[in-house]
Amino acid sequence: MRLQDELDALRGKCYENTPSHIRRVRQEAIDDLVSAGIAERAIQAGNQAPGFRLIDPDGRMISSHDLLNDGPVLIAFYRGGWCPYCNLDLRAIQAVAQRLRSSGVSIVAISQQSAYESRATERMNGLSFSSLVDRGGGVARAFGVRWKLPRELRATEMETGLDLAAVNGEPSWTLTMPARFLVSRDGIVEYADISADYTRRGDPAELFPVIMQIRARVAH
Repeated sequence: MRLQDELDALRGKCYENTPSHIRRVRQEAIDDLVSAGIAERAIQAGNQAPGFRLIDPDGRMISSHDLLNDGPVLIAFYRGGWCPYCNLDLRAIQAVAQRLRSSGVSIVAISQQSAYESRATERMNGLSFSSLVDRGGGVARAFGVRWKLPRELRATEMETGLDLAAVNGEPSWTLTMPARFLVSRDGIVEYADISADYTRRGDPAELFPVIMQIRARVAH
């Protein structure tokens, strides 16, 4: 089953179990992000990828420079382990992780969650790649995928029990739009999939033709 088919099925279940006023506020936030064109203004294929240095849940420093020294890197931004759509997305990436590594691609996930929550997300989804801690969302902002929750959405999420200040370990109430960036060794973004609507994601299978193009270019 395609990832988006799984996400659509999940969305149907979530809608059935979510009060109408909460669905309305969340949908309005999606509509506002889409109409604002934030995804279109983010880093796109052909752009230079911003560099980063972030810690993993064990406190080890991971730099994009070091990762790119070994070859292309898939960077997967996600909202948090509290987001069932992101967990499906992470598991879909995990399902192709070995194939990606066999193609010379390393993988990291990035969220604004605390190290504790990032570790919990790794374990919950059986990830073989690290979930790096972007406290405050500085790296997400550099990629153009960070946004601030409006007051009504913040109140709505608090009503459901989601306290982003606690989960992220800082009070900004900002979130990262789900996104995937495949970056070649020279630091150029070769593929970008940015989801202003968090219920929609590109399929991981889209990565492999791009990887083949990168490998063919290097071979010549």
